[in-house]
This record gives sequence, C-alpha cells and structure tokens, in this order.
Amino acid sequence: MFAKALRIEGGPDWHHFHVYTDSPLIAFLVVAALLLTILLASAICYYVTRLIVLRIVGRLARQPQRKLLRAAESHKVFDRLAPLVPALILYASAPLLTGLTFPLVAALGHPLALLAACYMVYTLLRAALALLDSIGERYSHFPAASERPIKSFLQTATIVLYVVALIAGISVLLERSPAYFLTGLSAMTALLIIIFRDSLLGFVASIQLTAYDMVRVGDWIEVPGFVADGTVIDIALNTIKVQNFDNSIVMLPSYVLLTNSMKNWRGITESGARRVKHAIHFDAETVRFPDDALLVQLCNDVDRPLAEVAPGDPRHRTNLGLYRLYLNAYFRDHQAVRQDMPIVIRQVQSTQPVVALEIFLYVDETRWEPYENLQSDMLDHAYGQIPLFGLRCWQEQRPSTRQL
Repeated sequence: MFAKALRIEGGPDWHHFHVYTDSPLIAFLVVAALLLTILLASAICYYVTRLIVLRIVGRLARQPQRKLLRAAESHKVFDRLAPLVPALILYASAPLLTGLTFPLVAALGHPLALLAACYMVYTLLRAALALLDSIGERYSHFPAASERPIKSFLQTATIVLYVVALIAGISVLLERSPAYFLTGLSAMTALLIIIFRDSLLGFVASIQLTAYDMVRVGDWIEVPGFVADGTVIDIALNTIKVQNFDNSIVMLPSYVLLTNSMKNWRGITESGARRVKHAIHFDAETVRFPDDALLVQLCNDVDRPLAEVAPGDPRHRTNLGLYRLYLNAYFRDHQAVRQDMPIVIRQVQSTQPVVALEIFLYVDETRWEPYENLQSDMLDHAYGQIPLFGLRCWQEQRPSTRQL
C-alpha cells in the first residue's frame, strides 16, 4: 500500500531521481522533511565548521611567530567566514526545490539561490574588511609604522572591495556577467572621477607623502593659511588630522601638503638639538670704550675673570665687544648648549637706529616646555649682565598723548 502511495525512481544520472506519490499528505510530509533537512544540515554544518575552524585557528594563533593570525582571530575574520558553509548548502539545495511540483515551494528555489549567492558575497566582503583591519593592527606594531603609514592604502583597498562586492551583487541579482557592468563602467569614468575626486587626489598624495617620507604620525608640522600648527595624529586617505597646541583639531586634505608649502619640524627631534635665536637691541649712545671705573666694576661683579673673557688689553675693545665675548664664553661653558653645533654671538643689521646683537646657538632639549624654560633662563642671564657692562637696552620712545 505504501509502495503505491510513494514511488522513487532513479534518473539518467546518479544525482537525479524522481519521487511520485498520489497522497497529498505524503507529498506534504516529503516536502516538509526536505525543507527541514536543508535547514538542519545548514545549521549543523555551520556550528561544526565554526567549532573546528576556530579551535584550529586558536591553537595556531597561540604560537609566537603567528602574530598576523592572532590579529585576524581578534578581528573575527574566521567567525565571519563560517556562514559561507550554510550559504553554500542553501545554494546547492535550490535546484531540489525548483524541481518540486508544489507551485509555491518550487517558486522559492530560484530566489533562494540568488539570496544565498548575495549572502556569500556579503560574507566574503565582511571577512575581507576584517582582514584589512587585522593587517592594519599588525602593521602598527612595526617600528616603520610611524614612518610609513598604510592607513590610506587600506582605505583604498576598502573602496575597491566595496566596488567589487557591489558589482558582484548586482551581477548575481540580474544574472549577468560582471564583464557586462565593467563595460558600462568605462563609459562612466568621467562621472566617477568627479565623484571620487578627493579620494583619487588623496590616494596619489598619500603615495607621494609615503614615498618621499614627507610627513609621519607624531611630526610637528606647520601649514600657513590653514591654521595648522601642531602634531600629526592621523594620516588617512583623504585627510590628515593635526592637533594644534591649543588642542584644537584641524583636518587637512592630503593633497594640500603637496600643493602648499609645509614646514616639518621633525629634524629637531632627529638631530636632538633645537635652535635658540634671539636679538638684543642696545642704545648706541651707551656703546663706548671702557674706562678704569668700568673695568674695576667688571672685575668685581662679572662671574668670570675678565682676562679669560677678553685676552689682551680690554681697553682696546668696547663694552659691547666685551659683552659679546662674555656671552660667547658663557654659552660655551653651558651644559645644555650643543658644542658640536654653531655658537655665534654676532652683530646684525637692525631696522631701527640701534645696535643689535644676535644670539644663535643650539641646545640639547627638544621638548617644548623644558626648551622654553631653558631658553628663558639663558636669556634672563644675558639681560641681567647688560648693566654691568655699562650698556642699556634700547626702547622706542613713544610721544606722550594728552587727553583733550
């Protein structure tokens, strides 16, 4: 009786067979069992695959030399790949549903195959994006990461992945070859250039900035006209983020650093020396040759012997010359002044009718706050010694105004 109600016949190939039944109830049970088998097989394969893959990956990632695999595991790359298995099972099972004589269930076969294929594209995209994140994290631990950032390249790869996934998804839904869309894409090149103008310019600029080592994360840069004077904290595809010294954040387009002038203060850190350049302006009327009283005052009040400062007869030098030699000896004995770099105390041309003496040297302190304190202490000492040499700083005399 059951054999008459349900009959199974083999097809011409080993993977084709036909099921015949005259009972609606048995037909319904067979279809329900088929759907349940597909769903159950998908769920079981998903959890088994996920368990096996994650266990193997976790064991391999614990090895010290597999740091990239550990980064991929932390970004759940393999967790995102696991749904590929049930999607493949659903895609392979779609022809079974299409071959049914049940109109409603048979109509689900083709849409189910399309959805499964689109889901596989989506799953591969998520896994690829996670892989890019893991590559970026792993690369950030290399010493060259600050000198050769790859964030802009990773962002470019992200855009390419999105474009490829979009073309693949549309190709699956419309059941057309991707070459069909790529042919039409070439006709939209001009429009794409307009849409992705900043991204293209940023990508080219990122390549040049990286190739010529123009800027790194942590560099102190100054870009006139863009209110950017601070530390680079991020280099992306389209923008470079600069934190100014007032803690404000400036976002600069990447190509601005190529089309505009930029000052990079990285050389200060690399050389381990920072320049001190300061001019002191003197009243020309106070410059004279020293008399006996001034020489006695210098011998008694100056903190170093006059013969050491100015060998020979000091009467042959002006008080400004003696002061210049004193500053030169003072800075050459200073512990913070770099002796392997120029130490110049010279007279310079001034725009005012005064005598200008410029201090030019380098100190071994590159940090901003300690450098400013050190520079201030040295200049305080330089200004404090001026009256001892009978000199007076020049101050502009402004006419007094009366209130009417």
